[in-house]
Amino acid sequence: MHHLFCRILSVILIWNSFAFCQDKNELLHADPSKAEASFLNSLDYPELQVVPRASERLQMDAFRENDNGWFMFWPFHIASGATLMAALISKNKFDPDKENDEVFRKNADFKVNAAVGLSVSWFALTYFISAGQPYTSELNKINQIKGKDKKSLLLRERIAEEGMQKPAELVRMLTYVSTFTNLVAAGGLMDNVNSDYNLYAGIAMLTAFMPLIFKNKYVENYEKQLEYKHKIYAPVVFTDFYRPNLYAHWSPRLVMQWTF
Repeated sequence: MHHLFCRILSVILIWNSFAFCQDKNELLHADPSKAEASFLNSLDYPELQVVPRASERLQMDAFRENDNGWFMFWPFHIASGATLMAALISKNKFDPDKENDEVFRKNADFKVNAAVGLSVSWFALTYFISAGQPYTSELNKINQIKGKDKKSLLLRERIAEEGMQKPAELVRMLTYVSTFTNLVAAGGLMDNVNSDYNLYAGIAMLTAFMPLIFKNKYVENYEKQLEYKHKIYAPVVFTDFYRPNLYAHWSPRLVMQWTF
């Protein structure tokens, strides 16, 4: 009986060794592209698990961009419109104590014309950005990516995120530039005009902060997408004291816990 058991065990070991060698041989001679696809399909990525995906959000907001893309910049328009209004009202409304000074009048006219030009430039710039339709152009690139495997899906989502990131970073930078330039242009009008008209320049200075107060949709969409993605794999880091057994000393440790 003992000999029979040993023979059966030997046969099992030989068969397992043969199977292992076969699998190893298949792995060594596997097609690299298939091996890569198999490896990628076995992994999970936050880009593919977030809801909605970047490509889905890009598609949803592309329709809004097509319909009223220019009006997505309405805080910029209010800030620029207030500066334009203050400049037009302030034209030829010189300070009575300095209106006979030719140099003062030239400087005052220059500041008024600069404020008008600045306001018109902001209207033109926001129209130029919206006419470019950043979401729609990136969506067209994504739709050219064919394939249903995980590598293709991951490529689509990462390009979609890049398509959301570029306009968001551009608009975020323009937000600070718009606030600063409108604030300076409106503030420059207050020294030139009759004090009765300072109210309009003051209102323009307040509305210069509109782009900072009301977040643009390009920035909001990208920040929301990052927030949702970070919730997929959010590491929770904390410290505590740990003693592996009764004979060991307590010692501090750093613990990282991944939540799904």
